[in-house]
Amino acid sequence: MPWYGFIHPLLSIVTLGLGLVTAQTSLSKISDWDFPLRRQRGRTIVFFMLCVANFAIGLFVNVALRDIHKGVKITGHLPLSIVVLVAAFLATLVTFARGRPGETPPIMRWHAVLSIAALAVILTMGFLGGLSLL
Repeated sequence: MPWYGFIHPLLSIVTLGLGLVTAQTSLSKISDWDFPLRRQRGRTIVFFMLCVANFAIGLFVNVALRDIHKGVKITGHLPLSIVVLVAAFLATLVTFARGRPGETPPIMRWHAVLSIAALAVILTMGFLGGLSLL
């Protein structure tokens, strides 16, 4: 496999790490009065942008490998990546909700659920990619 074939898995691991930090913070601090909403919003936007970059690089690598007749066909990988994009986008939208001063907006409780759903699908895609190497 050419060197650029390894960019996508490495970026996926970085995305997974940031998503884990974001989801863990959202789960553990949601009931606190000092919930770091601005920091979570920033992290979630970066997480979403990493998901978009991962999607684009994954498509690029697949097309580039197909052009040299070494394309990788992973069943379900593309639809799952679209699910990740939708979940990450919705988690990003949730962070823009406004609440009363000193209160976390009630819709923010969905942030952790959407982040964990995106992470679970990212892990599933990783397992599918690993199984395709066998």
